[in-house]
Amino acid sequence: MEPYDIDDVDAQLLSLLQKNARYTATELADRIGVSDNTIHNRMQRLEDEGVITGYTTAVDHERTGLSLYFSFICTARISNRSRVAEKAMTIPEVIEVTELMTGQQNLQIKAYGGEDEDITRVAKQLDKLELEINDENLIREERVKPLDYSDLEETQTV
Repeated sequence: MEPYDIDDVDAQLLSLLQKNARYTATELADRIGVSDNTIHNRMQRLEDEGVITGYTTAVDHERTGLSLYFSFICTARISNRSRVAEKAMTIPEVIEVTELMTGQQNLQIKAYGGEDEDITRVAKQLDKLELEINDENLIREERVKPLDYSDLEETQTV
């Protein structure tokens, strides 16, 4: 797939939308210094080109009673890694599976639970898959930030 060239307006738009996908076109236009119509056209083009792939809602899981956030470091046979990752994603508490290009410890799985028993249940379900759980950790805090395209030294292509 050919990379999409991002100009300054696209970069600002992407950065703002990652911070708050609920900005109105008028708010985005005011912040970037372009018209509402330009924002609508740019967003449509970025969606059509597959640069913007969707809009999500950030949820504070702790406020919903899911205060335990766990990470499982696992090893799957390389030939089975993708299939096992897909199976792991079917476990309701699992929110993320990362495949790594390593022989050992090549799957990182993150899950939420409200009680210790929830995480034990997840571990038992993972244990039934074709993988070995090498380590499991309670995540104290995770810091994530959106990539600010307008702050990149050289405009990147996506």
